[in-house]
Amino acid sequence: MKEIILVSFLLIFSLVDYRRMKVPNWMLFIFLFVVFLSFFNLENRGWTAIDVNSMILIFSLTFPGLYFSVFGASDVKILLIMALILSFSQMLDVLLYSFVCFAVYWWLFARGQKEAPFVPSLLVGVVASLWIL
Repeated sequence: MKEIILVSFLLIFSLVDYRRMKVPNWMLFIFLFVVFLSFFNLENRGWTAIDVNSMILIFSLTFPGLYFSVFGASDVKILLIMALILSFSQMLDVLLYSFVCFAVYWWLFARGQKEAPFVPSLLVGVVASLWIL
């Protein structure tokens, strides 16, 4: 169930990010609300089930990237929400596949551009990590 919700939202975010190069905050708030309802309230997991190592990993990778304008704000927000529901090893897999996919995309299609959408690479990374498991 968790995987279907995550892939569905990432598919919608990928389409929006590819066309507009930005994911609106209201969509991210809906995603956070669904994550809160489905994973923390309905499954009776509570906030103690959050993997702190996963959050530290995302904080340490994304905030310097946000400061130096490598990541966009919506990319950081999506990764932080994903870190709430995925374990450390799952986040490592997703990040590895996402960065490889983004590097290939940048090399093939967006080499001369200043910006490129990262959320479609996240979608590929999540699907690849779920498929390989």
